[in-house]
Amino acid sequence: MTAPLPLRASRRGALVGTLAVLTAAGCDAVTPAPPADSGPGDNRPEPTADSPADPDDALVTEVRADLTRASVLVTSALGARPGLRSGLAPFGALHARHLRALDSDRPRGRRPVPGGAAAVLDDVRTQEARLQASLASAALSAQSGPLAALLASMSAAVAQQLAATEDA
Repeated sequence: MTAPLPLRASRRGALVGTLAVLTAAGCDAVTPAPPADSGPGDNRPEPTADSPADPDDALVTEVRADLTRASVLVTSALGARPGLRSGLAPFGALHARHLRALDSDRPRGRRPVPGGAAAVLDDVRTQEARLQASLASAALSAQSGPLAALLASMSAAVAQQLAATEDA
C-alpha cells in the first residue's frame, strides 16, 4: 500500500475552487445595488429597532474572529522568528486587507510561538490552510451574494499565498 500524497493547493486549483464557490453561491452577486438615497421623495422604509438583523452578521463576526486569530499568529511568528519574514509577511498583509474589507482593524495582540523555524512555519501553514477552508465554507453559507463573493475571493487569496510560499 502506498502512502497518501500530501494535498497541495496549486494556483490553478485555487482559481478553479474559487470559481466553483462563486458559481454555487453567487447567483445574486450580480443583483444591482439599490438606488442611492433620493431625498424626501424616497419611499423606502426607514430602518427601525424592530428591523430584522442582517442574517450574515453572525457569519461576519465568526470570519473576523478567524482572521484575527490568523493575523495574531502570523504577527507572533514574525516576532519570534524574524528569519521567516519573506514567507510569512505576505500572510500578515493579506489578513490586514481582509480585516479592512470587513470593517475591522488589524489586531495588536501576540501569543507564544514555541518551536524552531520549521515548526513555526509548519504551524502557520496549517492554520492558514484551515482559514482557507473556513473562508470557503463561509462563502457557501453567506446569504448575501456580494459577501459570498468577498469571502470566496479571500479564500482564494489565502490558497494562492499558500501555493506561492509552498517551497519558501
